[in-house]
Amino acid sequence: MPGRPKLYYPAILREVRSVISRVNPDDTLELLRRLVKARRVFVAGQGRSGLMVKAFAQRLMHLGLLVHVAEEITTPRIGPGDVLLACSGSGETRVTIDVMAAAHEADAAVVLLTAAPDGRGGDFADLLIHLPAGTPGANGKGLVRTIQPQRTLFEQTLLLYLDSLILSLRDRLGVKEQEMRRRHKNIE
Repeated sequence: MPGRPKLYYPAILREVRSVISRVNPDDTLELLRRLVKARRVFVAGQGRSGLMVKAFAQRLMHLGLLVHVAEEITTPRIGPGDVLLACSGSGETRVTIDVMAAAHEADAAVVLLTAAPDGRGGDFADLLIHLPAGTPGANGKGLVRTIQPQRTLFEQTLLLYLDSLILSLRDRLGVKEQEMRRRHKNIE
């Protein structure tokens, strides 16, 4: 192993900070309003985006919200008064678009978090949150350039953005850390 390996975390932190700083705060405030008002929250996403949004769903449950992951067998029927939060870096993920279309057809509010606001997923979104994270070799206009593979920058930013929403919701709902801890599962 010749020489010292290059350390990339300072560059990654710069990339994530750059994406987060470009998110429209008015859109974020609208998303928070919808989440607080929702009868139930449903989440959808595939691959690594799906993992990020499932982590968000767990935290929503810790806050005391009724939340469901779209592809789980125990997920109930979605309808009016519900919010679907869908995540797709490309805005073109077929399964996620199908879930969004079904939620839209059922008169649920549909929110899409994406790096590609012109993707087909936007056709079904009542609210679109743009996380302008580029991919190597496909850094379009307005997207943050990245050294990271595939959609890694989107997924990292997505997790941090969603975690920041949890803090805002916690404050707005007046939920204490002890309450969140009591809601954490005890069968692991």
